[in-house]
Amino acid sequence: MARNRWAVRLLDVGPADRVVEFGCGPGVAVAALAARTTRGLVVGVDHSPVMIRQAGRRNRAAIRAGRVRLVQAPVQHLTLDDVPFDAALAVNTVGMWPEPATRLRDLGPLLRPGGRIAVVSQPRCAGATAATSAAAAAELAALLTDAGFDNLRTEFLDLDPPAACVIGYLPTRRPGREEAAAGPEPRRAARPDGSDPQ
Repeated sequence: MARNRWAVRLLDVGPADRVVEFGCGPGVAVAALAARTTRGLVVGVDHSPVMIRQAGRRNRAAIRAGRVRLVQAPVQHLTLDDVPFDAALAVNTVGMWPEPATRLRDLGPLLRPGGRIAVVSQPRCAGATAATSAAAAAELAALLTDAGFDNLRTEFLDLDPPAACVIGYLPTRRPGREEAAAGPEPRRAARPDGSDPQ
């Protein structure tokens, strides 16, 4: 569907990238990602065995070639052996996750430093409008920020209602546990003459 392929374009994956999609459904975005990652790997994750079977039929050739792998698991009980990934995608699924802020924080370590995630929402509530989509985008951006992603960018696809995609990046350097716990080094007070104490 157009929304999934649009999100794949925004994620801008390269031929050798390793990508994971959370909530891959029938495998539409997985197929679009596999067409771009001709020397990489796409892992599709979904809790539904029905969706995994449909995604398997749609991506049969890429699975045989070893370029696509499908995993049936809920996001809160996910274990993957293919880490780290360059990019991640979630289309209309984050709102259905238990404790989405916690889940996004848990998924961060699956990505390499500097890796990116695209999270898409197209509101389906009755009477949803462009304002509803904008509010959903703001909520996604807040979740990604809380999970440690930065350099956020938001895009909209002109549907009814619009689909919102928020893309975030992990920092290229992650602080170690001791460094993160200690926080930034305190700044020394300057001497009255303006010199810096040693």
